[in-house]
Amino acid sequence: MVSSYKQAKVLIDENEDLVDDFGGASNKLVEMGEIKLGVQFPSDYKQFLLEYGALTFGAAEIYGIFTEDFENSGVPDVVWATLDERKLVKMPLHLVMIYNTGMGEVFCLNYRELNADQEPKITSYFPGFVEDNQKNEVLYNDFGDFLLDVVEGELE
Repeated sequence: MVSSYKQAKVLIDENEDLVDDFGGASNKLVEMGEIKLGVQFPSDYKQFLLEYGALTFGAAEIYGIFTEDFENSGVPDVVWATLDERKLVKMPLHLVMIYNTGMGEVFCLNYRELNADQEPKITSYFPGFVEDNQKNEVLYNDFGDFLLDVVEGELE
């Protein structure tokens, strides 16, 4: 069975006119991001970072890594965005922001909600709301499922 990530990659590759990416990040840069955020990225997200860095597909912007200067970066830098939310609204340390819906909700790798491979599921988070009032609803079992859904949504 082909993984969701590989299915998404095929669709991305077949629709290059919708793609804007930063080029793949190096292993060193990915490691630097993990250290800065205090997490280990899941395997499918790490593959995404190595292949694309960060990605805009159609109107969807998926956060990633593309510079060592995390402090002076900006969207769609996953490290900068997550650190910024942690500072601004005290976003919990177990969340890593990978996508902003533009409607007040962000999607995060949630290191408290793990799948069968012991990797973070994707949950919703509403910045600025108290953690106790958050549902942290599980939206996707893994990054690959999220990426495939976003890509298919942009193709509709």
